[in-house]
Amino acid sequence: MDSGQQDFNRILFYEYTRKNTESVYAKNPLNADNLTSWAGVLIELSQFQTKSNSIKFVKDVVSKLEEALVIYPKKHDAIWSLGNAQTSLAFITKDLEDAKP
Repeated sequence: MDSGQQDFNRILFYEYTRKNTESVYAKNPLNADNLTSWAGVLIELSQFQTKSNSIKFVKDVVSKLEEALVIYPKKHDAIWSLGNAQTSLAFITKDLEDAKP
């Protein structure tokens, strides 16, 4: 299987998972595990976006993880993922001053 087909299959998988996490969220918005999973899928999907869309995706990831941490402040994988998302956001932000926070 070529890399283009593999990327396509990954996108299909992540889109399916994103829709599933959105559905779970609609039923139970206080599920910190689901919010963390949703953020994980969005960070993966951000890799297939244009730079401006990728920034929007990663900001949405940060928002989902912060929401998960309000529900469960000691959720270690959400804390770790939040750090990774903020690092990713800093790398894709063009202006150094905008990236610092």
